[in-house]
Amino acid sequence: MQPDGMAPVARDVLIQHMLRACDRYFAGHSSRLMDLPVAEIPFPVSTGPLKLINVVLPDWGAHWGCDGILAVPRECCGDPAAPHWAQVDWWLAAFLLLEGWHERAWELQHGPIHSYAFRLHGWDERAWEHAWVNRIALFLRAWTAQRAGIEEATLFGPLPRAELLLTHDVDAVAKTWAIRLKQTAFLGLNTLRLLGRGQVSEAGARLGRAMRFLFLRDDWWTLGEMLDMERRAGLRSQFNFYADVRAKTLRRWLFDPGYDLTLPRLKELLVSLVRDGWRVGLHQSYDAWQEPVLMRQQREHLQSLLPVAVTSCRQHWLRFSWQKTWKAQAEAGFCQDTTLMFNDRPGFRVAAALEWSPWDVVHGGNASLKELPTVLMDSHFYDYQPMSAAERRASLKQWLSEVVAVGGQAAILWHPHTIAVDYGWREGFQDLLDELRGVAPC
Repeated sequence: MQPDGMAPVARDVLIQHMLRACDRYFAGHSSRLMDLPVAEIPFPVSTGPLKLINVVLPDWGAHWGCDGILAVPRECCGDPAAPHWAQVDWWLAAFLLLEGWHERAWELQHGPIHSYAFRLHGWDERAWEHAWVNRIALFLRAWTAQRAGIEEATLFGPLPRAELLLTHDVDAVAKTWAIRLKQTAFLGLNTLRLLGRGQVSEAGARLGRAMRFLFLRDDWWTLGEMLDMERRAGLRSQFNFYADVRAKTLRRWLFDPGYDLTLPRLKELLVSLVRDGWRVGLHQSYDAWQEPVLMRQQREHLQSLLPVAVTSCRQHWLRFSWQKTWKAQAEAGFCQDTTLMFNDRPGFRVAAALEWSPWDVVHGGNASLKELPTVLMDSHFYDYQPMSAAERRASLKQWLSEVVAVGGQAAILWHPHTIAVDYGWREGFQDLLDELRGVAPC
């Protein structure tokens, strides 16, 4: 049965919600899509892991599929054993994916996974490989044009230009002992994983890196260098700063950043960032993911040091609950969040590259803030899945190309301290900047 708090959504309300979420593709003509003869399937009561079905598209819409195919939740096919595009409830498919409906139900039964994909047992990982929701919207746009006998671009205008927001969570501005211990432990765990897979030489290299990280000194004030790199690339990004002023407990010492925004060097940086066209957001403390009072206190402290309002955020360690985090953020005064991603892999967590107002299951309408999903971050290509330089560049291009191909919207995360010598990820950041040249910011 459907868990409490997951009431089915009325069909007309669901369709209007999706039309608003995908309006960038319809150029104000979304009412034209209301006449499409989309199959209607009852809202599902299943709460199991997400499973997808491949649906072959007709020739006139195949260009919006991946090799002519769109993957949709099994519950949205009239006959999952022999799926036909005309028997798919495309509205329902897009809604279930975009709103993370299966993840929400999983959380109600098992608790938050926060942002670790490996905790979603039995999931169809194809959901995270493409912006399926964007592609469904574009297929519906093509279907409308085909029925009207008019070219898509003539009816709805050209495909919108992709928008990518480069962001930086400022977790460290100096190499503290808390950071040394955390990163050494993480590298040690990866060493054991490599040994378990029989990769002895790689494990030895990772162990050596762990020992160097623990004992060597390095300058982690990399913010100026990062800004210079972005200037040369013609880019402006968003920096998310930690702003908790509470005394450090052992837990906060281990898990939270260790800097103080009132230090003159940081205060001057904050003002210059805004003056020169960069954005500033909040990076909440580790324990604030469901606490609106803590979030508000931290937002107000950061805002007191700036000449502009702080309206955007990303949760530290990507601590996130479908039930609680957006609600707490909205109550704390935020208008935008970029937390929605996975810690342990790149990809499209809600099968979409769209900034939208998520569904509020309590009040049955749009949430009062917008979510801009993040598609990738630095550690995906170094810590979680070590790659050669060529493999990393190819992977970066692959993920960003999907956003560009569908004219989507997404955020990207690169931590400033990782361009220091200890990490050596500067080359990867430069590769990212090269890929972002010419792409519009969100």
